[in-house]
Amino acid sequence: MLAKIVADKKKKLANSKLQLPEAALREKLRDAGDIRPFKEALEKEGMAVIAEVKKASPSKGDFGLTVPVDELARCYQAGGASAISVLTEEDHFHGSVADLLSVRATVNLPVLRKDFIVDSYQLYESRVIGADAVLLIAGLLDEEKLCHYLGICRELGLAALVETHNGEDLAQAIKAGADIIGVNNRNLSTFKTDISHTINLASMVPNNVLLVSESGIFTSEDVNKLAEAGAHAVLVGESLVRSNDPEQKIRELLGGKL
Repeated sequence: MLAKIVADKKKKLANSKLQLPEAALREKLRDAGDIRPFKEALEKEGMAVIAEVKKASPSKGDFGLTVPVDELARCYQAGGASAISVLTEEDHFHGSVADLLSVRATVNLPVLRKDFIVDSYQLYESRVIGADAVLLIAGLLDEEKLCHYLGICRELGLAALVETHNGEDLAQAIKAGADIIGVNNRNLSTFKTDISHTINLASMVPNNVLLVSESGIFTSEDVNKLAEAGAHAVLVGESLVRSNDPEQKIRELLGGKL
Protein backbone atom coordinates (compact mmCIF):
# COMPACT_ATOMS: atom_id res chain seq x y z
CA MET A 1 0.00 0.00 0.00
CA LEU A 2 2.80 2.43 0.87
CA ALA A 3 4.41 1.87 -2.54
CA LYS A 4 1.07 2.60 -4.23
CA ILE A 5 0.61 5.81 -2.22
CA VAL A 6 4.10 7.02 -3.11
CA ALA A 7 3.66 6.16 -6.80
CA ASP A 8 0.38 8.09 -6.92
CA LYS A 9 2.00 11.00 -5.10
CA LYS A 10 4.83 11.19 -7.64
CA LYS A 11 2.32 11.32 -10.50
CA LYS A 12 0.48 14.21 -8.85
CA LEU A 13 3.77 15.98 -8.22
CA ALA A 14 4.73 15.76 -11.88
CA ASN A 15 1.47 17.46 -12.76
CA SER A 16 1.93 20.11 -10.05
CA LYS A 17 5.37 20.96 -11.39
CA LEU A 18 3.96 21.42 -14.88
CA GLN A 19 1.29 23.78 -13.57
CA LEU A 20 3.63 25.64 -11.19
CA PRO A 21 7.36 25.07 -11.78
CA GLU A 22 9.58 25.12 -8.71
CA ALA A 23 11.14 28.47 -9.64
CA ALA A 24 7.70 30.06 -9.72
CA LEU A 25 6.75 28.30 -6.49
CA ARG A 26 9.80 29.72 -4.74
CA GLU A 27 8.80 33.19 -5.88
CA LYS A 28 5.69 32.79 -3.76
CA LEU A 29 7.81 32.34 -0.62
CA ARG A 30 8.19 36.11 -0.34
CA ASP A 31 4.47 36.33 0.44
CA ALA A 32 4.42 33.48 2.93
CA GLY A 33 3.09 34.43 6.35
CA ASP A 34 4.74 34.14 9.73
CA ILE A 35 5.67 30.74 11.14
CA ARG A 36 3.97 29.60 14.32
CA PRO A 37 6.50 27.81 16.55
CA PHE A 38 5.67 24.11 16.43
CA LYS A 39 8.46 22.65 18.54
CA GLU A 40 7.95 25.22 21.28
CA ALA A 41 4.26 24.33 21.39
CA LEU A 42 5.20 20.72 22.17
CA GLU A 43 7.64 21.72 24.90
CA LYS A 44 4.86 22.74 27.27
CA GLU A 45 4.85 21.22 30.73
CA GLY A 46 3.14 17.84 30.67
CA MET A 47 1.96 15.94 27.63
CA ALA A 48 1.15 17.81 24.43
CA VAL A 49 -1.54 16.66 22.01
CA ILE A 50 -1.18 17.07 18.26
CA ALA A 51 -4.80 16.68 17.16
CA GLU A 52 -5.27 15.43 13.63
CA VAL A 53 -7.79 16.33 10.96
CA LYS A 54 -8.16 12.99 9.22
CA LYS A 55 -11.05 12.01 6.96
CA ALA A 56 -10.06 8.48 5.96
CA SER A 57 -7.25 5.93 5.85
CA PRO A 58 -6.40 3.02 3.54
CA SER A 59 -6.86 0.51 6.35
CA LYS A 60 -10.06 1.89 7.93
CA GLY A 61 -11.78 3.58 4.98
CA ASP A 62 -13.87 6.73 5.39
CA PHE A 63 -14.21 7.95 8.98
CA GLY A 64 -17.58 9.57 8.32
CA LEU A 65 -16.51 13.05 9.37
CA THR A 66 -19.67 15.15 9.31
CA VAL A 67 -18.45 18.52 10.59
CA PRO A 68 -16.41 21.00 8.55
CA VAL A 69 -12.67 20.85 9.21
CA ASP A 70 -12.61 24.40 10.54
CA GLU A 71 -15.23 23.53 13.14
CA LEU A 72 -13.26 20.43 14.12
CA ALA A 73 -10.12 22.54 14.47
CA ARG A 74 -11.95 24.96 16.79
CA CYS A 75 -12.95 22.01 18.98
CA TYR A 76 -9.35 20.80 19.07
CA GLN A 77 -8.07 24.19 20.14
CA ALA A 78 -10.77 24.60 22.79
CA GLY A 79 -10.02 21.14 24.15
CA GLY A 80 -6.39 21.95 24.80
CA ALA A 81 -4.51 20.68 21.74
CA SER A 82 -1.01 22.13 21.38
CA ALA A 83 -0.91 21.79 17.58
CA ILE A 84 -3.05 20.49 14.74
CA SER A 85 -2.03 17.98 12.08
CA VAL A 86 -3.81 18.10 8.73
CA LEU A 87 -3.73 15.29 6.16
CA THR A 88 -3.28 16.77 2.69
CA GLU A 89 -2.94 13.49 0.76
CA GLU A 90 -5.96 13.29 -1.53
CA ASP A 91 -6.28 9.84 -3.07
CA HIS A 92 -5.96 7.55 -0.06
CA PHE A 93 -6.70 9.81 2.94
CA HIS A 94 -9.23 12.18 1.30
CA GLY A 95 -7.28 15.19 2.55
CA SER A 96 -6.46 18.40 0.71
CA VAL A 97 -4.43 21.58 0.80
CA ALA A 98 -7.79 23.36 1.16
CA ASP A 99 -8.26 21.59 4.50
CA LEU A 100 -4.94 22.93 5.75
CA LEU A 101 -5.71 26.45 4.57
CA SER A 102 -9.08 26.33 6.33
CA VAL A 103 -7.59 25.08 9.60
CA ARG A 104 -4.78 27.63 9.58
CA ALA A 105 -7.24 30.47 9.02
CA THR A 106 -9.45 29.29 11.89
CA VAL A 107 -7.10 28.63 14.82
CA ASN A 108 -3.93 30.19 16.21
CA LEU A 109 -2.19 26.87 16.87
CA PRO A 110 0.78 25.71 14.77
CA VAL A 111 -0.24 23.43 11.90
CA LEU A 112 1.59 20.30 10.77
CA ARG A 113 1.23 19.25 7.15
CA LYS A 114 0.97 15.47 7.12
CA ASP A 115 1.64 14.01 3.70
CA PHE A 116 4.07 11.74 1.88
CA ILE A 117 6.98 14.04 1.13
CA VAL A 118 9.25 12.57 -1.50
CA ASP A 119 10.45 15.71 -3.28
CA SER A 120 11.91 19.00 -2.05
CA TYR A 121 9.22 20.76 -4.11
CA GLN A 122 6.73 19.74 -1.42
CA LEU A 123 8.73 21.53 1.28
CA TYR A 124 8.57 24.85 -0.54
CA GLU A 125 4.90 24.19 -1.27
CA SER A 126 4.26 23.51 2.43
CA ARG A 127 5.74 26.86 3.41
CA VAL A 128 3.73 28.66 0.74
CA ILE A 129 0.39 27.15 1.82
CA GLY A 130 0.96 28.09 5.46
CA ALA A 131 2.23 24.94 7.14
CA ASP A 132 4.38 25.52 10.23
CA ALA A 133 5.76 21.98 10.26
CA VAL A 134 5.97 18.98 7.95
CA LEU A 135 6.09 15.23 8.37
CA LEU A 136 9.16 13.48 6.98
CA ILE A 137 8.93 9.67 6.90
CA ALA A 138 12.36 8.14 7.49
CA GLY A 139 11.39 4.93 5.72
CA LEU A 140 10.80 6.84 2.47
CA LEU A 141 14.07 8.79 2.52
CA ASP A 142 17.67 7.66 2.59
CA GLU A 143 20.01 9.33 5.05
CA GLU A 144 21.40 11.80 2.52
CA LYS A 145 17.96 12.93 1.38
CA LEU A 146 16.66 13.17 4.95
CA CYS A 147 19.62 15.39 5.91
CA HIS A 148 19.02 17.51 2.82
CA TYR A 149 15.32 17.94 3.54
CA LEU A 150 15.98 18.82 7.18
CA GLY A 151 18.38 21.49 5.94
CA ILE A 152 15.73 22.97 3.64
CA CYS A 153 13.24 22.96 6.51
CA ARG A 154 15.69 24.93 8.65
CA GLU A 155 16.19 27.45 5.85
CA LEU A 156 12.43 27.87 5.48
CA GLY A 157 11.75 28.00 9.20
CA LEU A 158 9.65 24.84 9.08
CA ALA A 159 9.73 22.36 11.94
CA ALA A 160 10.09 18.74 10.87
CA LEU A 161 8.54 15.76 12.60
CA VAL A 162 10.59 12.77 11.44
CA GLU A 163 8.43 9.66 11.58
CA THR A 164 10.05 6.32 12.34
CA HIS A 165 8.75 2.75 12.47
CA ASN A 166 11.68 0.79 13.87
CA GLY A 167 15.10 1.07 15.45
CA GLU A 168 16.83 1.43 12.10
CA ASP A 169 14.63 4.40 11.15
CA LEU A 170 15.19 5.91 14.57
CA ALA A 171 18.97 5.66 14.33
CA GLN A 172 18.83 7.28 10.88
CA ALA A 173 16.68 10.14 12.17
CA ILE A 174 19.04 10.79 15.07
CA LYS A 175 22.11 10.70 12.81
CA ALA A 176 20.44 13.12 10.39
CA GLY A 177 19.96 15.63 13.22
CA ALA A 178 16.20 15.46 13.71
CA ASP A 179 15.09 17.34 16.82
CA ILE A 180 11.49 16.04 16.76
CA ILE A 181 11.10 12.31 16.22
CA GLY A 182 7.84 10.42 15.96
CA VAL A 183 7.37 6.71 16.50
CA ASN A 184 4.42 5.34 14.57
CA ASN A 185 2.71 2.60 16.54
CA ARG A 186 1.10 1.15 13.43
CA ASN A 187 2.51 -2.04 11.95
CA LEU A 188 2.66 -1.28 8.23
CA SER A 189 2.20 -4.96 7.35
CA THR A 190 -0.85 -5.71 9.51
CA PHE A 191 -2.02 -2.10 10.15
CA LYS A 192 -2.54 -3.01 13.82
CA THR A 193 -1.47 -0.45 16.43
CA ASP A 194 0.32 -1.02 19.73
CA ILE A 195 1.65 1.81 21.91
CA SER A 196 4.29 -0.53 23.32
CA HIS A 197 6.14 0.15 20.08
CA THR A 198 6.92 3.68 21.27
CA ILE A 199 7.64 2.46 24.80
CA ASN A 200 10.16 -0.09 23.52
CA LEU A 201 12.01 2.45 21.35
CA ALA A 202 11.88 5.46 23.67
CA SER A 203 15.22 4.72 25.34
CA MET A 204 16.98 5.23 21.98
CA VAL A 205 15.86 8.86 21.75
CA PRO A 206 18.39 11.40 23.11
CA ASN A 207 17.26 13.73 25.89
CA ASN A 208 17.55 16.78 23.65
CA VAL A 209 15.13 15.35 21.07
CA LEU A 210 11.34 15.62 21.42
CA LEU A 211 9.58 12.25 21.17
CA VAL A 212 6.11 12.05 19.66
CA SER A 213 4.03 8.87 19.80
CA GLU A 214 1.74 8.44 16.80
CA SER A 215 -1.33 6.25 16.22
CA GLY A 216 -3.33 3.90 18.41
CA ILE A 217 -3.83 6.33 21.29
CA PHE A 218 -7.37 6.12 22.63
CA THR A 219 -7.37 6.62 26.43
CA SER A 220 -5.76 8.70 29.18
CA GLU A 221 -4.13 5.46 30.33
CA ASP A 222 -2.39 5.22 26.96
CA VAL A 223 -1.21 8.81 27.33
CA ASN A 224 0.07 8.22 30.87
CA LYS A 225 2.02 5.13 29.82
CA LEU A 226 3.64 7.03 26.98
CA ALA A 227 4.49 9.97 29.24
CA GLU A 228 6.16 7.61 31.71
CA ALA A 229 8.20 6.15 28.86
CA GLY A 230 9.48 9.62 27.94
CA ALA A 231 7.16 10.80 25.18
CA HIS A 232 6.61 14.57 25.08
CA ALA A 233 3.59 14.53 22.78
CA VAL A 234 1.00 12.27 21.19
CA LEU A 235 -0.44 12.58 17.71
CA VAL A 236 -4.09 11.52 17.80
CA GLY A 237 -6.43 11.29 14.85
CA GLU A 238 -8.96 8.49 14.64
CA SER A 239 -10.17 8.58 18.25
CA LEU A 240 -10.83 12.33 17.95
CA VAL A 241 -12.46 12.28 14.53
CA ARG A 242 -14.78 9.44 15.54
CA SER A 243 -15.69 11.07 18.86
CA ASN A 244 -19.07 12.73 19.31
CA ASP A 245 -17.29 15.42 21.35
CA PRO A 246 -13.68 15.84 20.21
CA GLU A 247 -13.15 18.82 22.50
CA GLN A 248 -14.02 16.74 25.56
CA LYS A 249 -12.08 13.76 24.18
CA ILE A 250 -8.86 15.77 24.24
CA ARG A 251 -9.55 16.73 27.85
CA GLU A 252 -10.12 13.07 28.68
CA LEU A 253 -6.85 12.06 27.02
CA LEU A 254 -5.03 14.63 29.10
CA GLY A 255 -6.77 13.43 32.23
CA GLY A 256 -8.28 16.85 32.78
CA LYS A 257 -4.79 18.36 33.22
CA LEU A 258 -4.40 21.40 30.98
